[in-house]
Amino acid sequence: MCLVRCLREDRTLIASEMYIADTLGPEYIEPVTDTIAEIWGESMPNRPVLFLLSAGADPTGMIDELARKKKLPQPSQVSMGEGQEKEAQAKIDAGFISGNWVILNNCHLALEYMAELEVILNPKDKEIHPDFRLFISAEPSKDFPLGLLQMAVKVTTEPPSGMKAGLSRTFNTMIN
Repeated sequence: MCLVRCLREDRTLIASEMYIADTLGPEYIEPVTDTIAEIWGESMPNRPVLFLLSAGADPTGMIDELARKKKLPQPSQVSMGEGQEKEAQAKIDAGFISGNWVILNNCHLALEYMAELEVILNPKDKEIHPDFRLFISAEPSKDFPLGLLQMAVKVTTEPPSGMKAGLSRTFNTMIN
């Protein structure tokens, strides 16, 4: 691989994938594609799902589709930014009672409110409906609250690399 890197730097990734496949097995080079249903299975009413966004990725459609499959009402959505904390809190409080899902988008714009979510999701005086789920989407930020990061199910959404991964993702999301 060192020789390949010296002579053809553009082929280094291919050579390293071939080496890993030969040494460890082909399952180690295949992309990890967890479905939204598997991710939902790991979440709990007081354990949100945090989507770390990359360019061109929006998990909202996947969450809406899962809600439809589970015959639940459409999730409430709030795009975070200036002054949206009260609306987000109202939807979370309503979700605690009804069991509806809440999606908070662009949470990197409301880091102070994100720091409060750890306390909000573990209330002492309220009971949380067992069907309630909170989905958070944010761009990676070094200032994101550590407590929320530790308690959340973290998911990164990236565009698939290669034709095989792209077709696999397309067929897995479009065909039942």
